[in-house]
Amino acid sequence: MKRLLLIALCSVACVTTAQEGEQMRADIAALRADLKKEMDATSADRQKDQQRAKALQDALDQLSRAARKSGADLAVDLEKAQNDLSSLRGQIEVLQHRLDALEKTSQEHQKALDAATQFVAQRQKELEHPTDKGPLYNLARQRLDQGQPAKARELFQDFMNRYPKDELAANAQYWIGETYYAEKKWNDAIVEFQKVLKEYKGSDKVPDALLKIGMSFQAQGDCENALLFFDEILQAHKAAPAAKAAHDRATECRRKNQSRKR
Repeated sequence: MKRLLLIALCSVACVTTAQEGEQMRADIAALRADLKKEMDATSADRQKDQQRAKALQDALDQLSRAARKSGADLAVDLEKAQNDLSSLRGQIEVLQHRLDALEKTSQEHQKALDAATQFVAQRQKELEHPTDKGPLYNLARQRLDQGQPAKARELFQDFMNRYPKDELAANAQYWIGETYYAEKKWNDAIVEFQKVLKEYKGSDKVPDALLKIGMSFQAQGDCENALLFFDEILQAHKAAPAAKAAHDRATECRRKNQSRKR
């Protein structure tokens, strides 16, 4: 490129016409532009080559450092890795032990919860339908007082099945009749009250049973049969609390009978 520039300069010196001088100047300018482009490209290529060389040198240095690392250093790294592994295994064993303990505790808690649930269910069942005679009898009376004759009858019948010879058996039998009387099932009530007269003759509930039999007949308009039971109370149990009610009921029946005769 420099040679071309010298030839161009020499040519300028030999030119005598103005037109040829202008042409030469243009050629020189073009040559200078080409020279600058070539120099710029050369500089960029040199910079890239330097970067490549540096990258290669860095890689070589790294390989050299790795090659110079001693066997002792590798042994230290291996021992450290083994120690870390042993430590991790120990932590895993501790965690597993804790998990086993938690699982065992959870199972024990579940068993305790199941036992508590079963106990509560049993207690609830006993409260709804106890088996001991006192609670059973009292609950039956309570249900009857609450206007639940069917439920009360179920409980009284269960009492009779469990404790047929108990001192409260006559009372329970009487209250079975009362459950039917509360439902206005007069004939069923009469049947149950008659069991008191037949099976528990010495019971204090006999006068009450006689009274309710008479009242059951009276409720059906049968004063003739009702009077038989009212009069029985007035004759055989005149000191009983039921005697007054029997007297009043008997008087009412006789008045009705007299009214019919008129």
